[in-house]
Amino acid sequence: MAVDACPEETSSCLERIKKTNKKRKREENKKPSFSWECSTELMMYDDPWKLKKVLNSSDVGGMSRLLLPKEMAEPLVAAVLGYDENQKEGMEVEIWDVDTQSMHSLVFKRWGSSRSYVFMANWTKDFVKRRSLKSGHEVAFHWNPYANRFHFSVLKSATEEDFSN
Repeated sequence: MAVDACPEETSSCLERIKKTNKKRKREENKKPSFSWECSTELMMYDDPWKLKKVLNSSDVGGMSRLLLPKEMAEPLVAAVLGYDENQKEGMEVEIWDVDTQSMHSLVFKRWGSSRSYVFMANWTKDFVKRRSLKSGHEVAFHWNPYANRFHFSVLKSATEEDFSN
C-alpha cells in the first residue's frame, strides 16, 4: 500500500501523508529548477585591452604610423585578421574609437625595415591630431568579434613630466 493512500482518514494516516509531502518538498527544493551550470570559483577580471602601448615620439611624429612590436602584433592583430605578410600594400582595418564613438580606417602592414608591424595611413590625422595624442599617452586596441573590427581607447593621458622630455 502506498504511503499516500489511506483507507480511512485516521489521524496517524494524515500525519504520514503530511510528513511524506514535506519530505518531497524538501527534496524538490534541493534540486535546482534550472539546468544552468555555474562555477563558484572566484575569477579575476579579464582586461579586454590586450594590445596596449605607451606612445613614444616616433608614434606621434611625422611618419604617420603606430609601430607595434612583432610579439604583440602577430598574435593580437595579424592572427585575428588572417594577415599574410606578403601583402606589400597592407590590409585596411576598421577601428572604432570607443571614447568618441567614431569609426576610422587604418592600414595594417609589416614594417620591413624593423621586422615590426604598423597601423598607418590615417593614424596621424584620425588619431594623433584629432585626439591630441602625445608621447606618454597609453593607447589600447582589442578585437571585437561581434562587430568584426578593432576597438581603440586612450587609457592614460601623458603627464606633464612626459612633455618636458
